Amino acid sequence: MSRNKVFKATFIVMIMTILSRVIGFGRDILAAFHFGVESTYDIYVAAVAIPESVFMIIGLAISTTFIPMLSEIRHNKNKEEMFKFSSNVINILSLISIVITILGLIFTKEIVNVFVPNFSSDKIELTIFLTRITLFNVIFLCINSCFLSILQVCEDFIIPSLLGIFFNIPIIIYLLLFKNVTVVGLAIANVLGNLIRVLIQIPSLYKQGYRLNLHINLKDRKLKTMLILIIPVIIGAGANSINMLVDKSVASNLITGSMAALEYSQRLIQFVSTAITTSLVSVIYPIMANRLNKGDKDGFLKYLSKSIVVICLFLIPITFGTVFLSDDIIKIIYERGKFNSNAVMLTSMALLGYSIQLPFLGVRDILNSSLFSMKKTKITTLNGVIGVVVNIILSITLSKYFGVLGIAIATSISAIVIAMLLLKSTINLIGNFKFRDIIFKIIKILFSSFIMIIFLITLNRFIDTNNSILKVLCDGIIGAFIYLIMCKVLRIEEFNEGLEIILNKFNRRKR
Repeated sequence: MSRNKVFKATFIVMIMTILSRVIGFGRDILAAFHFGVESTYDIYVAAVAIPESVFMIIGLAISTTFIPMLSEIRHNKNKEEMFKFSSNVINILSLISIVITILGLIFTKEIVNVFVPNFSSDKIELTIFLTRITLFNVIFLCINSCFLSILQVCEDFIIPSLLGIFFNIPIIIYLLLFKNVTVVGLAIANVLGNLIRVLIQIPSLYKQGYRLNLHINLKDRKLKTMLILIIPVIIGAGANSINMLVDKSVASNLITGSMAALEYSQRLIQFVSTAITTSLVSVIYPIMANRLNKGDKDGFLKYLSKSIVVICLFLIPITFGTVFLSDDIIKIIYERGKFNSNAVMLTSMALLGYSIQLPFLGVRDILNSSLFSMKKTKITTLNGVIGVVVNIILSITLSKYFGVLGIAIATSISAIVIAMLLLKSTINLIGNFKFRDIIFKIIKILFSSFIMIIFLITLNRFIDTNNSILKVLCDGIIGAFIYLIMCKVLRIEEFNEGLEIILNKFNRRKR
């Protein structure tokens, strides 16, 4: 892929992902309207989190080891061999997922008691029932991860970026059209959404030439290589899943609604992270893997360094803005129906704490992808485990003094620690990595963001308004304008490159 094609693919994926996330926000707004931060929604959050945590372990392990293997087979052999290997992996992992689901259905009570030990007996019973429904997601999420990996290696990024829309359709239909909305119906709609997400990818896979083959070959050497790589990734992915569960588990001991507040704020953080970081990583990761397989180390380093700067270009100013406007953002998105002022206060505090981690999440994902493409999975595992230990200690400690804010800050500190450790590991592995150039550009971005916020603070002193929509809209537009001017003045290379490509596209259409 040329620079223009990478930019175009990333831009399209970003737009499609934002569209998916906006629809996801519609889902969350409807859920907030029906449930607010009441205890039943806490139960739903816990029930959905349990199978999703299992998926985080399996799914991340699949995508991070599967993509380099597929890329290598495609480069060294052909597409047919790649698809043959894909079918073998999908069949084996599907059987493993079915076994995990069956075990989960048998030991649901024990699993729930481990994850939310502070729930009352009534809440535990409903959580067990909902978890038995949502456990089927493990199978669908596993297959979804495999399908996604195949499409990404084939450099088909559009359908994967739209999957969120198809996932949300049954949930939104349920919340809009059914009169007596319950968490049981919501859980069933969630499972249907994950099933649709799998089915919708089949036409694209068929178009690429993939055909389902039910053969299983446990003696495949490539499979053994993948299993060797996947074990440390499972530990690392498990560590990240534990990180998410720690937040909810600690929150279950706080006031009612704490888990829901964390869930709503996490959705906002995931929106930004997915729209920008995941969009970029989904395009860059298979390209970096392909570059390494071709022996193009310089091309690999170029994509890595530019990706880090582009992530910071987007996420640093967004972090500043989210911290500055956290209360107003929550009011605009969620404050209606049962989502009252108390819910706004809890959720805005959680958003404030979580937003600090945004640029570090982006850098972490980019560095993880680069290390995965180099098959350095042990490094990512060790750093992930260290991050979890930090999160557990800080979540328990800070929650005693700051409640949900303390839990969110603990998670952000954990993300910062992981990002710094990964950066150190990457520098040690890549001798000619231009680290100083990246730091210099990030300092420019930080300065531009700082000037933006100082300007907005001064502006808001003169224009005092209680209208959250007007405040966020004005601050967003003016802040973005100030930030863009500063980036142009400070001559940030990646900003100028993106601007040049956009202007060239515009001028061509004008002609």
